[in-house]
Amino acid sequence: MTKQEFVQQAHAAALQSSQQSGMPPMVTLAQAALESNWGQSKLSKEANNYFGIKAHGTQDRIQMITNECEKGTQVVIKAEFAKYNSMLECFRYRDGILAKGAAYTSAREKLGDEVGFIQEIAKHWATDPKYVQKLLAVLAEVKGMVK
Repeated sequence: MTKQEFVQQAHAAALQSSQQSGMPPMVTLAQAALESNWGQSKLSKEANNYFGIKAHGTQDRIQMITNECEKGTQVVIKAEFAKYNSMLECFRYRDGILAKGAAYTSAREKLGDEVGFIQEIAKHWATDPKYVQKLLAVLAEVKGMVK
């Protein structure tokens, strides 16, 4: 899948998911591109998981090695990630986390401000200290690719 093909598919899924959730679709698209390496990651290919969402409860899951940043140090861990039937299912699940999770209350207050929204979700979503800058860069790139 090319970057452009990924953007087309992910943009359609983000638009559809945001109709129910109210989450900003371009941020969803950018986050999926960043987290899945434009749909090229093993996790996205094998589990339709475009956001690195960990498995909880009885969710279908797949175990993979991942890099996390703990106290400023990169560590490699095994983690159980959620497995989805489709891109849209994954996007809806991610939007549900952001729409309902107590940790994302401050993000929901910034729904009309993409930069502010990204800054708020980054506080709890990722361990990478450069996550905000990376996500903003991808957001600018995808905005130039959406037709």
